[in-house]
Formats: sequence, C-alpha cells, structure tokens
Amino acid sequence: MQTTRRDFLKIAASVAGLGILAPLSACGTPSSSAATTDGGKVQVEYWHTNPQSRGGDTVEAQIEAFNAQSADVEVVARYNDGYDGLMKNLQADAAANKMPDLVQVSYSNIEYFPSTFAFTPADQVAKLAGKSDFISSEFPDNIIKLGTDSRGEVVGFPYAVSDPIFYYNADVFAEAGIDKAPETWQEVRDDARVILDKTGKQPFHLQENDTWALQAYLACNGGDMLKWEGQKAQATLSDDANVKAMEFYYEMVRDKLAIHISTDEALKAFNAGDLAMIATSCANLAGIEKAAQFTVATSKWPVFEGQRRRVPAGGCVLAVTSSDDARRKAVMEFVEYLYQADNIVDWVKGTGYVAHTKTAQESDAMKQLLEDDPLRAAAASQVDDIIPWAAWPGDSAQQAQQTISDMRDQVLSGSKDAKTALTDANDKINGLIK
Repeated sequence: MQTTRRDFLKIAASVAGLGILAPLSACGTPSSSAATTDGGKVQVEYWHTNPQSRGGDTVEAQIEAFNAQSADVEVVARYNDGYDGLMKNLQADAAANKMPDLVQVSYSNIEYFPSTFAFTPADQVAKLAGKSDFISSEFPDNIIKLGTDSRGEVVGFPYAVSDPIFYYNADVFAEAGIDKAPETWQEVRDDARVILDKTGKQPFHLQENDTWALQAYLACNGGDMLKWEGQKAQATLSDDANVKAMEFYYEMVRDKLAIHISTDEALKAFNAGDLAMIATSCANLAGIEKAAQFTVATSKWPVFEGQRRRVPAGGCVLAVTSSDDARRKAVMEFVEYLYQADNIVDWVKGTGYVAHTKTAQESDAMKQLLEDDPLRAAAASQVDDIIPWAAWPGDSAQQAQQTISDMRDQVLSGSKDAKTALTDANDKINGLIK
C-alpha cells in the first residue's frame, strides 16, 4: 500500500515552484540515491528528542556500538528539543526537500504526522527488509495500537513507552512528619501545605513541558480532552470534570503549594533538594536517580477522590521518512539492532521507560533490573491503567497542543478563570478540527 500525503505534495510543489515532482517510489516518497560515507556505508540520519538527562547517553552509546559493528550502515544522530520541536524542524527540512531517514514521533502526533509528511508505514519497511513478521512477533497488541493511527496504518515502530508517576523527596517527607506517599490529589495538596509550613521547601510541580501530564491529571478526575467517534474527533476540554480539576490546580498555585515554572527548572530544583514533590514521566527516573543527592521515592500517579486511575502512554514511535529503498533497508538494520533485548534493557535502564517488546519483557536482564531498582515499580504497576495520549487530527494538532498550553498558563496565572479558559480553548480547537 502506498503512503503519499497531500501536504507533502504541497510542500514539494511550493519548494520547487517548478510544477514537476520527482517520481514516486513504491512507498510514496521521492526516489533518490542513498548517501554513502567514504567507506561505502549507507548513511542514515536519525532524529531523536533525548537530552543527556533522559537517555541521551544511551542513544549515543547505542549508535556508536551499532556503527562499529555494521559493515553497511552508519547512523548520524540529530537532537531535537522535544517532540513538537522535532515536528517544527521536520516541517522546515521538508520545505527545503531534505528529509531525514528516521524520526521519533510522539503518540500525540500519531494523527498529525501521517497527514503532513511522506513516510513509509513500519510494516512495509519490515516487509521490504524481509522481516514481515517483525512487528507482530516483537510487540504486544496493545503496544502496536499505540503506533497505529485512526486509519489503521502502523505509522512507526513503537519505541518509547512511559507513564507518569509521582516522585518525592523522602528526606523532606520525614522532616515534615509525613510517613507515606499521597494517593489522591487532595492528599498532595494537604502534604504540600505541611511541607511548606514545616520545611519552607517548594512543595510541588506538575509537568508542564507538554500537555501529556495535564491530560493524566484531568483524566484522574474523570475528564477527557478529546473524544473520537469513528474518525471524527471532538474536543471536550470544557466538561465539568476538567473545570473542577483546573480550579483545584489554580488554587494550589495561588496558595504557593504548587509552582508554575518550566519542568526543566522544576527537575533541577527537585534534584537539588529544593522541591519536595514532582509529578512527571517515568522517563525522567534515570536522570533523577543520577542527579539527586537525597533519598528519592516513587509512587503511583494520584487520583481525585472517588475516581479511577487513567494515565496516557507517553513516548514515541520510530517513523521511517527515508527517500529510497536502500535507505529504508539500512534503517531497518538499525531498528533491528535497537530492538535487541539487551539494547531495550539498556534503553529502559538509561531512561526509565517501561519495556515494550516481548523479548525484552521476558528477558532475565529485565527481570533483574526491576528487582534491583524498586523505584521502577510505580511505572510498571500502572500498565493496566494506560490510555492513549490525545492525538489531535491532521493540521489542528500543533495548534491544539499550543492552545491547551496557553489555557493552562491563563488559568495558573489568574488571567482567566478555569471555566472561561477551558471553554475558549475548547471552542477554538473544535473550530480548528472542523
């Protein structure tokens, strides 16, 4: 099945301004000869979003090890600042007609990416390389669904799978006389008040570098950001459950029980011992363990009283944007290497993500890792609570995400009340979808 996207054609036509596109290959991208190194290796450009604090060292080490053992392929990496930042950079390179070969695409962009860029579905890449059963044999069904869009295409190879967890400074908890992790958001608020009064530490931060953790927070009050009926999407931000949760969040910030700053700043404060609690991705675990100079503890994501836990799957797929079959085969060689059980274990160890392949989950090395590092238990225990990350359709995706971020800033700064801000954001996004 070919994958040729209308926006790619628009981009190519506008760039060339010349009216004629290059011939399309079997998978729908412009054909071209594969770039090679001086040693004759096919060169693959891989875009990732992993800083040093969240798996960057592991990415670099695995690329170096792959290049050393491969006779035919050399991978060159490019770091991008976040998933949405990668999409913006990809737009710019597509406009210049110089696409990379392999890119990390967040689950939140699983609808936007295939409607905007030329790519080859993961199952076709595997088939081209003679590995037709790679996806079905390697991934559990629920993980495959994370990489599948509303049209049923396997957009990419599921790679990073995380869920949000609760981190706290056990030493500060002891100083404040708190003897257990909070299980509800009401308990988070109460603990924050005690910590502020008794220790003077900044109490709490909820991840703000995207809308993923906010979705998890709202979902645990019974709220949803987005609902699908077939292939039709509708924003549901202004529902009462979301309004009440945002009012609660604002009151915590107003009362100095939560801090409204960037998550990078919050992680630095937490690791320095100046922030007592942070609700963020399990993917930050390795960085926190390495940097923190105190007793770190983790627990499940809190819920509102009377509600059940629902946490979106964070992370990404590896999507293939190569422009010819030689590159696609080279990409598949690299992908197979990354998904070897030992390399997945190293990836999980270096990031805090959960194991997502059958071979890695069943490996002795993974079982030993979970036994040796009990801090990982919180993320592993929430697998049954995972829901999809809200993926806004088509061209609305980037604007929808920004609109939600703006709404959060308006509420937490006090410039708009929660009901007004959520209603305005909801109406704007539904207008974009239509």
